[in-house]
Amino acid sequence: MKKIFSVFLASLLFIAAFLTPSAGAATAKEDYVALGDSIAAGQTPNKTIGTGYTDMIKAGLSEQDALGSYTKEYATSGDVSGTLVEKLKRADVKAAVQQAELVTISIGANDLLNLVKSGNLNLGTASATLDQIKTNLASSIRTIQSLNPNAKVYVFGYYFPYPHMEEGEQKSNYQLAFSVFNGGLKTTTESTGAVFVEVDSYFKPEYLPNKADVHPDEAGYKVFADQFFKVWKNSTIPDPEQEKAPFTDISKLGSQARIAIMKLAEAGVINGNIDGTFAPKSNITRAETAIILSRALGETGTAPNPGFSDVSSKMKSYAAIAKLTEAGVFAKAPKFNPDKPLTRAQMARVLTQSLNLQAGASSIFNDVPVKHWANEEINAVYSHGIMSGGANAMFYPENNITREQFAITMYNVWSHSFIGTP
Repeated sequence: MKKIFSVFLASLLFIAAFLTPSAGAATAKEDYVALGDSIAAGQTPNKTIGTGYTDMIKAGLSEQDALGSYTKEYATSGDVSGTLVEKLKRADVKAAVQQAELVTISIGANDLLNLVKSGNLNLGTASATLDQIKTNLASSIRTIQSLNPNAKVYVFGYYFPYPHMEEGEQKSNYQLAFSVFNGGLKTTTESTGAVFVEVDSYFKPEYLPNKADVHPDEAGYKVFADQFFKVWKNSTIPDPEQEKAPFTDISKLGSQARIAIMKLAEAGVINGNIDGTFAPKSNITRAETAIILSRALGETGTAPNPGFSDVSSKMKSYAAIAKLTEAGVFAKAPKFNPDKPLTRAQMARVLTQSLNLQAGASSIFNDVPVKHWANEEINAVYSHGIMSGGANAMFYPENNITREQFAITMYNVWSHSFIGTP
């Protein structure tokens, strides 16, 4: 029914909605330690070390009279995730961390880039590498927290480093690989209580002026710094995305959720309540799901009575339910249960049916046995990067989907080019 793109890295994506800390006025000076790779060091497209995002954060803190000290001497070009684990064993690095109130980390991209450069990037090597990145990142964050429980740790996501690559299957695979990578960074970061800083949604191809190099110019590094100050615990800098939010209750959501909700609202796919709220934490019902899916997929018009005893032609959702049932998205049954919450397993099924998805490989979810009624559908949405699991390789198939989570999932459908961009 809809366009399907190449499947890659089928067993890896762990995405959950992330939270931004409350903003408040700066009250104390902070000693700032930047850790990580060439991005943390500020490497330029010409292979020199220049003004990077950590320097810009330093400048921003200084402007707010919130900077005590700053160092990026422990951020080194070429560092991989395992290097950071070892570096945190050094006495000088330990001493710096113990004195810091703020620690930022950019790490893991070189692990993946080394596979690309070697020509050895495939499902098996990528799976092992991304698992190792998550293990090393979690170990590094916990070491920092052990050395200094009062330090606030921020982990930065990455941008896609090959925007100038010729369009095709290889580029699509690389894009999905970095999407999976970012998802793993975010989930791992949040599982440790640290703060994830999203970059990719705001990063533009023109920030990489040297097609032969993966490092950004200063405008690109400014994206990192701007995103940091949106979530920094003492930030007084307003978030422009929050200022133009169409609903009054989404300003404290993570930027991924805000962007998804705003884009879908702008496209007329989702609506809020009469009082101007979106109710992101409320469960989405099966009837609401039908209405939104029919809009998103263009499944409009008339259809035969779907035959559900609890679905009346006078209901707002009637036409959507009828049309999607006719299309095979919803299975025929005595009842539709329109007011019941949609579960994650049911979401997987309706998306699989709507988009004609095929599973790329078996998932690794501990709570989805082979005999689970939605096993194939869960594998399909997972392997296509549309839905993900949580900690400990769990999918939570019987958990209800919130309106926030539904918006993120539908935005994933758009961003992966299954249907037209809003």
